[in-house]
Amino acid sequence: MDDIDRTILSMLQENADIPGKVIADAVNLSPSAVERRISKLKQDGIIEKIVAVVSPKAVDRTLSVLVELEIQNEHRHTLEQFQRWLDRAPEVQSCWYVTGDMDYVLLVAVRNLEEYNAFIERLMGEQQALVRKYKSLIALKTVKHGLGLSVLE
Repeated sequence: MDDIDRTILSMLQENADIPGKVIADAVNLSPSAVERRISKLKQDGIIEKIVAVVSPKAVDRTLSVLVELEIQNEHRHTLEQFQRWLDRAPEVQSCWYVTGDMDYVLLVAVRNLEEYNAFIERLMGEQQALVRKYKSLIALKTVKHGLGLSVLE
């Protein structure tokens, strides 16, 4: 990956809908050369996915809760089963398997506390043999939100 690829990635992370001509002008290449580079970045797995970022307010999912989970055991089969459950839970926006006092940290996006409580009841009901305890941290304000990675050297 060279500096041109890094500039393309930086621009796409800022706005994946940016016209190829604008990128081409910024990196002094033809639009077709930029498209070839983007295709190669996708093929190489550097660009994993192009997505639309939806406004939580527009879809009434304005309550963000960070949930720390401690599990009973860390057997591989159990972890895989639990991770599949989390992957299917529509409220779970992101999930990390972490070191420290807790085993997982989830980012849960819901409408309100009632919907969050229903999620926790489902989690504790369906995964009661696995989840030892949980801790909820309600986000009061989003200070920074993004998925962009630093790609420029």
